[in-house]
Formats: sequence, structure tokens, C-alpha cells
Amino acid sequence: MNISRTNGHPHGLRHAPAFFLFLSLLAQAAPRPAPLTLHHPVQDKNFYLLSSIEQTPSVRALIQADPGLAQLAAAKRAALADAPRACAADVECYAKAMRWSDDEIAQARAAFTRLAANPAMARFVEGVLRPSGMFQRYSAKPSAALLETAWEDAARKMNRAIDLFAIGQSPQRMPGPPPSGPPPQAAPGAPAQPPRGPRFDLTSYDVKSPAFARMVQIMAGIVGSDPKSLELFFQPSLKFSIELLLLHGHDEAGRHEPLESGENRAALARIATTPWANYPYTVIVVLGNGPERDGVALAPVGRLRLMLAVREFREKKAPFLLVTGGYVHPNLTPYSEAMEMKKALRTEFGIPEDAILVDPQARRTTTNLRNAARLIFRYGIPADRKGLILTDQLHSATIETPAFLERCVRDFGYEPVRLLSRISPFDLEFTPLIDSLHADATDLLDP
Repeated sequence: MNISRTNGHPHGLRHAPAFFLFLSLLAQAAPRPAPLTLHHPVQDKNFYLLSSIEQTPSVRALIQADPGLAQLAAAKRAALADAPRACAADVECYAKAMRWSDDEIAQARAAFTRLAANPAMARFVEGVLRPSGMFQRYSAKPSAALLETAWEDAARKMNRAIDLFAIGQSPQRMPGPPPSGPPPQAAPGAPAQPPRGPRFDLTSYDVKSPAFARMVQIMAGIVGSDPKSLELFFQPSLKFSIELLLLHGHDEAGRHEPLESGENRAALARIATTPWANYPYTVIVVLGNGPERDGVALAPVGRLRLMLAVREFREKKAPFLLVTGGYVHPNLTPYSEAMEMKKALRTEFGIPEDAILVDPQARRTTTNLRNAARLIFRYGIPADRKGLILTDQLHSATIETPAFLERCVRDFGYEPVRLLSRISPFDLEFTPLIDSLHADATDLLDP
């Protein structure tokens, strides 16, 4: 591709019609049916836009060269470097320094709007962001609008991390619109809504205690002492947000990643040669059940669900069992529902490892289904063929209600699966929906 330049800066495209036709075709392309490459899983899954900018030299250079963003970067670096002295033991002071104000968000958005016309940024949006599926609900947007919306999501998610894990205040969770609607926006004057999973998305320390304030002071001092890692305008607030998560022990989003080279490696290798026509279903999705008591690895109800799943697997209803459930009950449990189910399938029931897929991060039934749909798309399992959702009869009945899908739309802005027929009290047929790939802009533990 030939780019003409004036004074060393992009000025125009020698073959502009072909270039924009190329971008138009890319915009219509489906997300890649492949796992994402994760360098720093907790950050990458929560802030895919920002991680991708860090890892793309041409875009990184554009960001650093923009005068408005350079001004923001200098201000944020200075605020972080000075915070241990200026804030001392006042955690809310650190939070205020690192949060993004509405004016700062708008200033950066305007910069992204300007930069979207640059060919390097256009290639980044169309060649990295859009095919990732992480912004799937914005797939109909043109490049500039996708970039602007992705930035606003990232900025408000950093604010959410700071509000929740620095000062213990849950920011308003903005309900998502139906799939055809605009991106989530808070209605003016709307009452604050609790975060999803309020019983479990908890801080690990008393954020009002002197001990926690000392930890924040030490963390801010260490993060702020490395200016080379803070060159991009968003990096001071990003690093501060991620370290807050880790202070509280919340690395759940990155645990067991990359799954495709670890827990799911054997099954993924078998997917490519699976004779799908020999089975009525592609996968049996087994929903986890977390124990409510400390020290219990696998809940009794979870084991009973496995008994059902193994029976249907041995009847050759599907070539794979997909077990889903994260580190949920009780708070800060060391046990993942899916990992414990996989262990029981291997040791108690003798199921081969290459027949088991795991999602060790889902924290609710809604995300059980969303994450299962994601694995189906990313691993190249035929998405036009039916799968089975398997759970106990009481749980299964709730999934079939209109209220459940309404909750999905309220939480995500879309339905993660299309429910089809019920074939037993324990089994619902489904097909996955592509919007499930979209990264959650509010959930920090299972985005």
C-alpha cells in the first residue's frame, strides 16, 4: 500500500478507493475463529484496546506523538508520581488523582477521532480490534466510532476498578440495551444500580483501614517510579487499576490462561478432526454449582450434574463435555467449579482429557452460557449446529423463563445463546450467538 506524505506526515492515499474498499470488506468480516493471544491476561481481557495499543508500535507512536494525549500523559504521570507525598494515607486522594474525569475522557476521545483517519490507526482498528470479536456489539460502527466507544468503555472501566477496589464504592452499572440498540449509556438522573454479583465481587481488605492505605501508598510509589512504563497517556491509571485488582487477590480473569495451551489443549487438538455428523450435538455444556462452605472443592449438586453429563456423553450425544464455573462460592475460594468438575470427570468417571473443555471463570448462569458460546466460536466448533445445556431440573427450569433472557439483555445488552427445544428436564438445546464474544465493559473478574 502506497502512502504519499508531506513533511513526513500521512497526507493521502494513492489508491484511496481500493484502500477504503479493503476496509469496508474487513468491516463485514466475522471475527477470527481462533483464541486471542494474551500477553498479560488480566489486563488484556479487561482492557483489550489499551493492551493492543501497547503492543502495536505504529499505533503506540501515533498516540505518543499526539499533542493532546501527550499533555494528558504528562499530567497523569505527574499526579501518580506526586501522590505518595500529596496523598499520604488518604486513599480517596489517590483515587481522585487516577480516575478519568468526563473532560479527560472527552479530550482523549477527540484525539482518537482525529487519529482514526490515519492509515496506521485504520489498519489497527480493522486488522486488530474488529476481528478480535472483543468489540462485537460495535461491529456495525465505522472505524472512528468503534475506536471512540472502545476508549470510553476502557476509561469508565478503569474508573470502576478504582471506585470499587480503592474506596469500596460500587459505581453505577449501566444496563445494556437490546442487541440493535446503542451502546450502554447511563440515563441522566438514573438511580445507581448495584454491580452484578454483589455478594461475590468483594474487596479483600477493609479499604478504610490504615493498613490498606499503606499498601496503596507503597503500590503508587512503586508504579509511579518507573516512567518508562508510563509513556502512554492511559498507562498511569491503567497500571494503578490493575495493581488494585491484584492487591485484593482478584486475578480471576487471568487464571489458567492461555487455556488453549493448557487445560483445553488436548480437546482443542481433537476438535479439528471431530466427525461432527456422527453426533446429534456439538457439546454438552455442564453448568457448575459452587459450594457454600469453606474447604469444599466440589459441591454435591455439581457432582450430581456430572453424573447426568457422563451418562449422556457415553450415549454419544456429543463428542465434548464443556464444564463451566469459576472461583465464586464462597468469596475468594481457592476452587474453580469447572476445574474441580474436570478433575472429577478424569479421576472418578474416567473421561479422557481430550473430551473435556473448561471455562474456569464464569461467575453466574448468564456468564456460564456466554463463556461457553465464546469457546465454541473461538475454537472452531460448528456454531450452526446445536449444543446441549445440562444442569439439574430446578436450575434448568429457570434458564427457560423469559426472565432469564431478559437478565442477559439487561446485563450484557444481548442474548448469548438461542434456546431451542427442551429434550429432558435436564437438557435444553441451544445454538451460540456471535455477540457473546463482546468483552464486558463492567465486569473486572470475568470480562
